[in-house]
Amino acid sequence: MSEPTAPSSMRTYFERVQTAWQPHQTAAHPYAANRTWQRNYRALCAWVAANQLENGRVLEVGSGTGLLQDVVPNYVGVDITANSAAFMHKPFGVGSATELPFSTNSFDAAFSFWVLEHIERPAAMLDEMRRVVRPGGTIFLVAAYAVAPWVSQGLHRRPFRELSLRQRLIKLTIPLRASAPYRISTTLLRRSADLAGALRRRPTRLRYGRLTPNFTTYWDYDADACVALDAYSVALYFLSRGDQPLFPVGLLRGLFLRSRPQIYRITK
Repeated sequence: MSEPTAPSSMRTYFERVQTAWQPHQTAAHPYAANRTWQRNYRALCAWVAANQLENGRVLEVGSGTGLLQDVVPNYVGVDITANSAAFMHKPFGVGSATELPFSTNSFDAAFSFWVLEHIERPAAMLDEMRRVVRPGGTIFLVAAYAVAPWVSQGLHRRPFRELSLRQRLIKLTIPLRASAPYRISTTLLRRSADLAGALRRRPTRLRYGRLTPNFTTYWDYDADACVALDAYSVALYFLSRGDQPLFPVGLLRGLFLRSRPQIYRITK
C-alpha cells in the first residue's frame, strides 16, 4: 500500500504543534494540568492491567508525539505525519487511520486518544481498528464529542467588531446553544432517533456532523476537528456489531452517556 500523506496545510499545522511540544517531552508533561487527560490516562492503564496487555501487541492509532508509547512493552504507533517519528522510541509507521497498514487480526488490542474527531471518515477509522484487532481483543477509545461548529472560527472568543454579519448572528445564538437545557434536550432527541434506528437495523451507521477545521489559528480545543460526534452513536456502532462493552452502557442507558472512555471486546 502506498504511503498516505497529509495535505500540505495539515503538515504545516502538525509541524508547528510538534515543534512547540518537543521541549515539553523532557521538561514537563504537556497535559500535566489537564484533569480530563489524567482521568483518561488512568482508565487506559486500568484497561491494560485488566486485559493483561503487558504481554500483548497493542496499536495506538494517532500516536502524535508519543506520550503513550510506554503504556505497554509491545507497542506499535501509527500516525499520518512522518514528523511523529522524531518523538518515538517504539515501533512506528506512517499511515492513515482509515487505511491502517497492518494485517487483519494482527493486534491483541488498539487504542486511540482524541483522534476520531479529527478524521474526515470516522466510521472508516473504527472499521479499520476492528479489522486489525483479533477476535476477543479489545479497543479503548477516547474522543472529543459534540465539538461546536463555531469553535474553528473562534466566534465564542472574538469581539463582534471582527466578525461578519453572519458570524455576529451565530455568536448571538451561542449562549442559548451552549446552555445545559438546550444541549440536553437536543442530545436526547438525536439519541432517541439513533435508538429507533438501532432497533430497526443492524449494524448501525455512525452519525456525525461535518466541521470546517482550522489549521491556521488555534482558537480553542478542537478548533482543528473535522467532525462533531455523539458518544451514543459511537456506542451504537460497536453494540450493533455484537461487540461487548467493558463499561456500563446499553441501548437505553446509553441515552445518558457522557464523554468518557469507551472500551469494547471485539466480536467477529
